Amino acid sequence: MPASQLAKRGTASTASAPPVPSYILRGHAASVSCVRFSRCARSIFTGDTDGFVAVWDLRSFRPRFFWKAHEQGVLSVEEHGDGILTQGRDNLVHFFNLSIPSARHETATSLDHGAATAVPSPSSPSTGIKPAWSIDINAMNFCRMSVMRLDDRKGKGKEREIEVDPMPEEALMAVPSLTKDDFVDIFHIPSKARLHRSVGKDAFPLGVKTGTVMVLRLFHLPVSPPSDPFFSATSSTAPEPSTSAHALSSSPTPPKPPPPTSQLHLLIGYESGHLALFRFSPTASFEQLAGNSERIQDVWAPKEGKMVEENEGWDLIWTEKGHRDAIMSLAVTRDLRFAFTVAADHFICKYRIFDVSDQEALLPRIHVEPTDSPGKSAVAVRSDGKLLATAGWDGELRLYSAKSLQPLAVLSHHRSSLQALDFAPLEPDEHSFLAGSNEDSDSEDDEALAEGGKAKVWVATGGQEAKISLWEVYPPSR
Repeated sequence: MPASQLAKRGTASTASAPPVPSYILRGHAASVSCVRFSRCARSIFTGDTDGFVAVWDLRSFRPRFFWKAHEQGVLSVEEHGDGILTQGRDNLVHFFNLSIPSARHETATSLDHGAATAVPSPSSPSTGIKPAWSIDINAMNFCRMSVMRLDDRKGKGKEREIEVDPMPEEALMAVPSLTKDDFVDIFHIPSKARLHRSVGKDAFPLGVKTGTVMVLRLFHLPVSPPSDPFFSATSSTAPEPSTSAHALSSSPTPPKPPPPTSQLHLLIGYESGHLALFRFSPTASFEQLAGNSERIQDVWAPKEGKMVEENEGWDLIWTEKGHRDAIMSLAVTRDLRFAFTVAADHFICKYRIFDVSDQEALLPRIHVEPTDSPGKSAVAVRSDGKLLATAGWDGELRLYSAKSLQPLAVLSHHRSSLQALDFAPLEPDEHSFLAGSNEDSDSEDDEALAEGGKAKVWVATGGQEAKISLWEVYPPSR
């Protein structure tokens, strides 16, 4: 039997029979530590505790690639441009370009005629896949990176450019600080320039001990959205653009960049059980990275030759403690209104990220919902904001209403701890580099998967049993 196996589960014959996964993907030889659907929902990325990463085709349900990405376990995998970012316990983040000719040749070879012996696996890994670049990070506390995409930069004549090789995508990446894992550093990708350092340093009142950083989420929010007194910052808080020689264009009097339309925010979950929201307001030490898109214009970097202070420009907006133990996982709704956390205790915590009225600002920011199952390693929220899922140490996948946190279902298949969880996107992104993938497939669900660009309503789980389960759950209302 090949290293990569697919077990299609039949529909239960009786109403009383428990639900079972639609598909099970087998190929990893070690515990699955992360799962992530591609933006086009036609592939899924997985990593394991031996350092292997797989890219599965969800038409053939076989791995297109399987290779040793890290010398230690894989913490997270994120799609980026024409490839993926992988974060390992070896204190490295790699970028692998999977659209290069050698990678495409490898795909064609490994899937030629559907030969079972050619399917890549840990014992017969893909060849020719090497990191395009790498960056040193701090992964001592198992904290997964947070990657925030920025719009493509296609034009010329910018006030200041980061010197990089041409890349289809830019992003910001938040990871625990290199110097102390109680704080956070933020890097620009792919330049690897550190834009912010030690976010969170000296931010809390005396006596508040947060411990190490456990979870992160980086995002933009509008500057002073209408009817929102909670975010009181205005464009007048931004400093004048830099006039240093290196930042000037060829024009002797370059036009001023437009005022910021959004501000960078960072959610940090800690070992103490605290979740905190930080907001960045640029100081005189920073200058704007000008570009052709609105979001690029809201990215700030230290002026050339300027060493900014630790936590400079960052303010603590709010903090809440809902867990008795370290926060294990964080999920945020697509509209950035609510966040959810789980931990070793039996609570699910729901947080309101920002307020839309004076009346809402008077309400409690956190809702703590007790459950009957302690020990949750992962939480995810579906892109429509209606369905919440948790992965438990008891091997159970539990579904909840994201609005009320009322339990909806318990899905049992794994006998050992679950470690990873993700929902397939309901609105696939056809600009994903994997969207045009068209390998031969004998899957009866191939047509349904691609029809109208709609993805299966899937949630994926992985854990100690070294397999990935795909469940079809609660289709969204039309």
